[in-house]
Amino acid sequence: MKEVFINMFELVKILNIGDYFFFIGTFLLIVLFIYVLYLIKLSDLEANEKNGIIADDFDIASVANAIEKEYKPEAIKLTNYEVEQENNAIISYEELVKNKDKIGIGYDDEYAYELPELDVKKINLTNQINNIEEPKLDVKLMQYDKEEAFLKALKELQENLGKIY
Repeated sequence: MKEVFINMFELVKILNIGDYFFFIGTFLLIVLFIYVLYLIKLSDLEANEKNGIIADDFDIASVANAIEKEYKPEAIKLTNYEVEQENNAIISYEELVKNKDKIGIGYDDEYAYELPELDVKKINLTNQINNIEEPKLDVKLMQYDKEEAFLKALKELQENLGKIY
C-alpha cells in the first residue's frame, strides 16, 4: 500500500502545470456536459407537463378513445371458399347440436375392398346419409379426493423439475 502512495506521489511530481490545466479542463467539460444534458431533460419534462402529457404515466383511456373515434371498419372481400366455410362452420356447441342431422358422413355399403381382411369403407359423396349408430361414451368424473391427490402429485412434479434445472 505504501508503494502505491509513493507511485501516485511520483506521478503528481512528474506532471507539469500544462498537464494540470488539461486534467482540470477535461473534468470541467465533463461536468458542463452532464449539466447541459440535465437542463435539456428538465426542459422536456416541463414542456410535457405544460401540454398535459405526463411522461411517467401512460394514459390508456385517451388512447382507447382515440382508437374508437378514428376506427374505420373495412369491408373484407371473401373468396368463394371462405364464404362456403363461413356458412358451414360450426362455432358453438349449440350450433353443433342444432346441425348434427344436417352434416355427416355417409358410407357406401355396396363398396367392397379387394382385400377382404381389411375393412375399408367408401365415403358416399351424395347428400344421402345413412345414420350409423355410434357407441355412446360413458364419461365419469374423478372424485374430489382423487383430484386433490392428482393436483398434489402435479405440484410435487413441478417442484422436482424446478430442483433439477
